[in-house]
Amino acid sequence: LHKELMSYLWKTVAELPEIQRRRFLFYFVEEMTYEQIAELDGCTKQSVKASIDIARKKVMDNLKKYLE
Repeated sequence: LHKELMSYLWKTVAELPEIQRRRFLFYFVEEMTYEQIAELDGCTKQSVKASIDIARKKVMDNLKKYLE
């Protein structure tokens, strides 16, 4: 079950728009801060946070559907 859930999680992340996916992975996998990601992307910390928040909601909504 764990492998199946992880596979579904990665599939969900892969389906995110490119910018959201990249920022999501930088934040949750690479453990970068909003500030570090913003510096890489040449944008504001608020823009990065908003993008990650949207991505997180999409991932969580898909996981909830999977677990139902």
